[in-house]
Amino acid sequence: MSKQRLEAFSDGVYAIAITLLILNIRIPEVAPAFLGSALLQMLPQVFAYGMSFFVIALYWFSHHRVAQQVKQIDGTFVWLNMIWLLFVTIMPFPTALLGRYPFQPLPIAIYGADLILANVTGFIILIYMGRHPELCFTVVDSALLRRQVPIYAITNGVYVLAIVCGWYLPSLSYGLYALILVFLAIRFSQVPDPLSGRKQD
Repeated sequence: MSKQRLEAFSDGVYAIAITLLILNIRIPEVAPAFLGSALLQMLPQVFAYGMSFFVIALYWFSHHRVAQQVKQIDGTFVWLNMIWLLFVTIMPFPTALLGRYPFQPLPIAIYGADLILANVTGFIILIYMGRHPELCFTVVDSALLRRQVPIYAITNGVYVLAIVCGWYLPSLSYGLYALILVFLAIRFSQVPDPLSGRKQD
C-alpha cells in the first residue's frame, strides 16, 4: 500500500467522523410556542458537538503533520494508523452520550477514555517512527520524543482528572476538556511543526 492511499483513506475517515457528529442534533418536534425552551434544552448537545468537532479537527491536523514526516509505510504502521482511526470514529458515540445525559459521570468517563486512548495511540506511532527511521523524512530521535512527553502527560493527566471530577463535580469536567482543547489549539498555532528536527542525511 502506498502512503498516498493511506492518507486518502484516513482523510475520508476523519471527514465522515466529523460529519456524523451533527446527526446527534435533531430539530425538536414541539409547538412553536415551546421552541425557545426546547432549543435551550439542546444546549448540552450543541456544546458536546462543538467540542468534539474541534477535537477531531485537531486529531486530523496532528495526523496530517505526522503524515508529512512519513516517507514510506509498512504493515505495522498501517495497523497503528487504523487503531488511531478507530478511536477517532468512536468519538460520535461518547459525544451523543454527553449530549443526551449531560453532567453524568459515565458519559464523561467514556468521552475521556476515548481521548486518552487516541492520544496514547498517537504517541505509540511516534515511538514506532523513532525506531524505524527508514520510514521517515525527519528522524524522530529520543530527544524529540522527550520533548513530546510533557505535552502528552499534561493532556492525558487532565483528561484523567476530568474523568474523576465527573463523579464529584461534573461541570468542572466539561471545563477541563474545553481547557485542553484551547491549550492544544494554541500550541498547534504557535508551533509550526512539533516534529521538526534534524533531517536524515
